[in-house]
This record gives sequence, structure tokens and C-alpha cells, in this order.
Amino acid sequence: MNRQELRLALRMIPFLDEQDGNTDGVLRLRDDRWLVWHPDVISWLWRRDRELGHPKSRTLSPLLGNGSLLWMDGPSHAAYRRIIVPALRGRLHEATIRELVDRTVAELRPGDRVGLAAWTRKLTLRVVGRILLGTDDEVLLTAFTNWLDRRLGNRMRTLAHRFLGGGAPRFDDELDRMLLQRARTAEPPALAALLPEEGLRDQLVSLLFAGHETTASATAWTVYWLDRNPELVEQIQAGEEELLTATIMESLRLCPPATLAGNRVTSDGVVLSPSIYLAHRRPEFDDPKSFNPKRFLKGKPPNNRFFPFGGGVRHCPGMDLALLEIRLIVTALLARRRVVCVPPPRSCEPQLRGAAMAPPPGLSMVTTCRP
Repeated sequence: MNRQELRLALRMIPFLDEQDGNTDGVLRLRDDRWLVWHPDVISWLWRRDRELGHPKSRTLSPLLGNGSLLWMDGPSHAAYRRIIVPALRGRLHEATIRELVDRTVAELRPGDRVGLAAWTRKLTLRVVGRILLGTDDEVLLTAFTNWLDRRLGNRMRTLAHRFLGGGAPRFDDELDRMLLQRARTAEPPALAALLPEEGLRDQLVSLLFAGHETTASATAWTVYWLDRNPELVEQIQAGEEELLTATIMESLRLCPPATLAGNRVTSDGVVLSPSIYLAHRRPEFDDPKSFNPKRFLKGKPPNNRFFPFGGGVRHCPGMDLALLEIRLIVTALLARRRVVCVPPPRSCEPQLRGAAMAPPPGLSMVTTCRP
């Protein structure tokens, strides 16, 4: 690993911010690896995606397992997507999401100070737990959260595991046993019942992780931006539904739930890493560093410029579900609680959890009942 790659790994957001003046939209990290965000290159990647390789993540594959659907290619990957994409359509789960959102929002006692990102992760994990395993059992989901936090909750510890090895075991045998038992005994059967038995552990952990972490980050950032723009809250509460959609889209642009859209490998061994973060900050977006939801009232940009959930054959299969969750959570908060972020969010350095980009743990929200 050379200096460029090391800087990307150790200080990803500052390193990406340094590329602000690079209008070429490509950056060589080493002879056979490039960071890319130019729209033409992104278009080429999405078109040729089936022909490209998709290597494992050095950070996540030791946790999620080498058999994870996130690293599959070819017929195996296509077969899994045929199972999970129809099962993750938002409209199938709207009643479940509403129930869990109502319960979780009701648990917010007026005046309590709650970590914003931790709260959204708890809620979105409840949702995916119900969809995947048929349960939002507190014991099981807390065990999963604790296991994940031990490995991704601290950036330096995560990097030490990645580069130095050793440390705590990556898997947790007792957690795996609980997950597999629940998957095999869920009544009525949930999404897990549709998955092949071979490699089931890796798929369960992958779907739990991917199905809640990025959605939670996107939801937390949307709440953060609404706190900074109270005039938007008033307009949305007055019934401007299209402005809520635009606010979510603009939050996804400035604070995408993941910084990179995975890696692609060409037939001659060149690794291309699409940068969501940099693509969303190109000058084609007028005043790209400013938060301006109204830019999305004109329509959604093409997917070579705006791709918060990735693209090509690897685009997030739960995108529709995630967008519905964000909308329902934010709507419930605005309807029933006044939310204030503390400390006041003058600046908010993101916390990287794997590839997910969440608000920092120190950012909390305090709620009061809305009359």
C-alpha cells in the first residue's frame, strides 16, 4: 500500500475533500488502482458492470464472511438478487415499518438526550430484523449491535484489524448460533426462509448489516440537515410532500450513506473505485457544497452523477425500502416531536463505519412533545 492509499484509508474524508479542484474526475492511487468519479467513467462502469470483477472488502469480508452475497459474481449473484429484490419492495413492508417507527418514536421521552446515529441504527435494525428473521427481539439485535460496534465502532480499531490482523475474533459463535436458529424457526417464515442453507450465516449477517447501517446513516443525516434548516421543517409540516422528498435526496447527495460504491476490477487487473462522495460534489451541481433541496424539485440527476445507493448490477437491492424508511421515520418525528441536535451542529465530522458515513457519536438529539 502506497502513501496515497494509506491516506485514503486513514483519513478518508479529508483526503477526498482535498480533491475538490480535480475536475478530471480520476485519481491514480497506485499503478493498478484508480479512484473515479467523472460521469463518463461512471457511465462506462455501470454499462460494463456484468463483465467486471467485484473483489472482497478487506474491512468487511472478515466480518461478513467470504461467502457474502456482497462479493458474489455471475450466476450466483444474479440468483440471490432474484430472491431478495422482490422481497425488499417497500410497499410489502410499509405496515411493519409504521408499527416499529411508531413504537420507537413513542419510546423517546421528552428531554432525553439520545445519540442520533445510535437511535436511527436501533430503529432500522428493528425493521430489517423483522423483515429478515421475523423478529425485532431485543436480546438478539442487541447482541448483533454489540458485535458490530466492537469491530466498526472505532475507526482506528477497525483499521488495526484490517492491516495488522489479530485482536478479537471476527466472528461470534454464539451470535451466529442465535441468528441461524431464529432463521430456521421463524413463524411465520420471513425472508431468511427463502435463502439457501449453504452459506446462510454469511447472508444473514450481510443483510442485517447492509439492511440497516446505511439507511440509519441516511436518516440521521436528514434529521441533522432539518435541524439546521428550520424553515424546511415548517414547509414540510405545512404539507409540502415534494419538499420532504427533495430534502432526503439532497441529504443523500451531500452525506451519502457510503463514500465508495465498491470496487470493480477490469480484465487486465485494474481496480476502479467509484467515489460517491466526490461525484456528488462535482461542479455540475450548482454551488455543490451548499445544502439546497430545491435543486431536486427540478428532477433527479442521471445515475452517472447521483448514485447514493451505488449502480450497475451492484446497486442496493433495498433502495426502495430504505427510501420509504427514511420518509416514514422523518415524518413521524416531525409530526410528534420537536427535535434539536446537541451540541448545535456548526460542523459535523462524519464517522466512518466500514464504508458507511454516519454522523459522529457525539451528535445527540433532544426531543420534546409536539402540541
